Amino acid sequence: MLKKTLNKISSITLFFITIATTEVKALETIFNADITIDNSFIDNNTFSKNVIRGLLNVGFETNLTNLIGKQSYISVGYAVQRGEQGSDIAIDIQGFSNIDEQDFNHAYEVIFAVKLSKKLFIKLGQMDANSDFAFTEYGLEFINSSMGVSPTIQGLPTYPQPSIGIYSQYKLNSAITTRLGFYESSAKYNHFDDFFSIAEVQWHYQGNSSVKLGVWNHSYVESSDRISASSTDIYIVADHYFNEKFSAFMQWGQAKKKAVAVDQHFSIGVNYQGLFSEEDTLGLGFTQADVVGADSEQVTELFYLFPINDKINIKPDVQFISSPSGDKSVSDLLIFTLRLTAQF
Repeated sequence: MLKKTLNKISSITLFFITIATTEVKALETIFNADITIDNSFIDNNTFSKNVIRGLLNVGFETNLTNLIGKQSYISVGYAVQRGEQGSDIAIDIQGFSNIDEQDFNHAYEVIFAVKLSKKLFIKLGQMDANSDFAFTEYGLEFINSSMGVSPTIQGLPTYPQPSIGIYSQYKLNSAITTRLGFYESSAKYNHFDDFFSIAEVQWHYQGNSSVKLGVWNHSYVESSDRISASSTDIYIVADHYFNEKFSAFMQWGQAKKKAVAVDQHFSIGVNYQGLFSEEDTLGLGFTQADVVGADSEQVTELFYLFPINDKINIKPDVQFISSPSGDKSVSDLLIFTLRLTAQF
């Protein structure tokens, strides 16, 4: 027994000595940090309210390629969010700010990734599935949450709580990429009786343009009576690059009414880059969510991204929200947000 214990200790010690004596470049580490601060003014016919909140992300990525022999890395991130939740005041269902949430601080992503071949890439760990699935390349600068991911995709592990899972990407050729993901769903974090799986095919065409078709399944257990349930549906995302000035996106998703709050969603937007400088961006978008048991919430968003330098951006953003949460009896909202982002 003692011999086995000593052998274990010896093996572990040798492992760490090997790492410690490996060339420093094999463990090259890049540290990163960014902060986003939103100051929003919410107004309708009955009230007006100012809301401030911020999101801080810190982390690092360590290159393991020379150590393992294949292109690989470990990535770790930690997130801290503070401030009022604007949608609790606006009562909108789509989320007019994509950093909106109750205060939290926790490990955001802990990922091991490796490229097994020229075509196959995998990731393991706690991750944000929206980084790989159902996102719009040319909708990323919009602030409204539904511009970034369809609210019909129930259980998708994303902000504010990614979850443990496995992701694989396989490039069939230069035009077709397939992706598969299986995660513990964010709906019941760390319960492991609530799972989310997703598959996506992306067709790249005309340079930076693409179309994505995805199908997802959310299997879960109702905690009150332990009844198992499942929901499966599809989404489509299209990103089109016209030229160095113009780009646009469109997305559509649907889901079964019995399992979701939003059973159909559509959004569209266009960007114009270089209005006053080479790096600024003007964006105009529209998103509509059909609320189960109510009407449709419609949002029109206009933003202007101005880079102060290569690290700091400011973004004035205006949104007009019609029928918040699909309730036509509620006054329409006008929301002005000034967003500041900085990278360190």
